Amino acid sequence: MAILSDEAIVLGARPFSNTSLIVTFLSKGQGKVRLVAKGVRSAKSRVGVGLEPASENHIEWSRRTGSGLGTMRKCETTRVYQRLWKDYEAMRVASRLLKILDVVLNVDEGESAHFWLLRSSLEALEAGAGTAGMEGVFLLMLLKTMGLEPGLDYCAACEIKPGSETARFDIATGELRCARCPEPAAREMRLRAGAVAAMREILRLSPEKCFSIRFAASLGPEIIGCAEAFLQYHGGKSLPRRSGHSSVTR
Repeated sequence: MAILSDEAIVLGARPFSNTSLIVTFLSKGQGKVRLVAKGVRSAKSRVGVGLEPASENHIEWSRRTGSGLGTMRKCETTRVYQRLWKDYEAMRVASRLLKILDVVLNVDEGESAHFWLLRSSLEALEAGAGTAGMEGVFLLMLLKTMGLEPGLDYCAACEIKPGSETARFDIATGELRCARCPEPAAREMRLRAGAVAAMREILRLSPEKCFSIRFAASLGPEIIGCAEAFLQYHGGKSLPRRSGHSSVTR
């Protein structure tokens, strides 16, 4: 039986018994971890707030070889993002980011880049960053950490750089096509020039700086829809449902 320890952020928790929880963490060095936290629901437990979503902890756990479920041995809370519990919109966005990572990553999957991206996202929300563009930025940076960065520099079919007109993003290939190009795409999304420019800029930045970018709120749904569709297509998993609709055509 292996005993491990790491820094970790709580992705979510659910009841396991009258006194215990199953808690899912994203750890810095071990990826996604799912643990039984025994006795934490009892009145005598001191862990409490440390297992709320988005809380950061230093955890120690044991797990048998080949098992996807371990047992939490120790949990020391190192950070609680107070603003998330006071600002409904910040918590809504944070909750969606946590759920996206929980869906995209299987147990034992995940790199340190995913941990730092999530921490940077939560820190940005805690610092009062505008929530309108947060999800789109997060999804694009998540694609980057997964090696699925879309190509947004030129028309892949005719090599004409998009100008101020609407372009077409081919979800199957992750390539940009100009509006005039006759090359067909099996599944595409229309993107305004402003959305393309914003997405390019986001992907040039590091995780700790990406949330400083500002773009028109009206571009948010296009960026989110594009990144979400691309992630679902290539990741093979359906993301949690969200309000609003994307302009994907078949």
